[in-house]
Amino acid sequence: MTAMSSITDRYDRNARLYEQWWAPVLAPSAAKLLDRCDSWVRDATARQGQTRILDIGTGTGALAIDAAHRWPGARIIATDASEGMLEVARRREAERAGTGPPAASISWSAAPADALGLPAASIDLAVSSFVFQLVADRTAAYEEVLRVLRPGGRLHLVTWLAGRDEFRPADAFDEAVYDLAIDEGEEQEERRAGDYRSPTSAIRELRRAGFRSVSAEIDRLDQLWTAGSYLDYKLHYDELGLMSELDAGTARRLRSRASERLAALKPEAFRWRPPIVYLQGKRPGG
Repeated sequence: MTAMSSITDRYDRNARLYEQWWAPVLAPSAAKLLDRCDSWVRDATARQGQTRILDIGTGTGALAIDAAHRWPGARIIATDASEGMLEVARRREAERAGTGPPAASISWSAAPADALGLPAASIDLAVSSFVFQLVADRTAAYEEVLRVLRPGGRLHLVTWLAGRDEFRPADAFDEAVYDLAIDEGEEQEERRAGDYRSPTSAIRELRRAGFRSVSAEIDRLDQLWTAGSYLDYKLHYDELGLMSELDAGTARRLRSRASERLAALKPEAFRWRPPIVYLQGKRPGG
């Protein structure tokens, strides 16, 4: 099994859990990405009549669906390697349909970031939210985006900077696991590009792939949990693999011990503000 298929299989299995537990954490930062594209899209639409927008790694469809309602005259294509995530995205699109003014239609397509299956020079704007840390070969994915962008087309993405693992409640949960001497076993290695080390390295990677007018801006995701909501997130999503391996008694003891350790933290400890980076680049020409 390849590294990418391993990641895809995991998202297929956990798509509905992702929708419940993780998508809401990322949604505000994804919405800010569209804010950064808004004036460019409106200008491009005024010039050429319709803007073709690609959402790479759409997941539960947050970017694509928001873009469809924000820019109803656009043509939107949303891709993801996971069929399970696309199933959730299609349902969410259907649920939101008819809740406001007419929205652009969305074409959903199963495709990885490095093999989008689209014609060359067919896209005006590519957007992506928390995906480019997951790809095995980021340069290959960038080159594929460059291929499908028209000359002058743009890529806007948001993803993680190094440092997001520093969070006291996560340490407290790990300490509860150690307290009970639970054997976590060996995790399956997933080959991925990983978080960017710095804005400078992010810019360098994008320029090496052929993009120009590249810029990067550091921001922070802002998520506030409580001791109870964070414990639920850990047990029902983030540590799902571990919990599935425990017998009922050990699972109850872990919940109790983790609850004790988390309750000892101050409420402000549950504000998670990991660094993220907004990155943009342009295909030369146009």
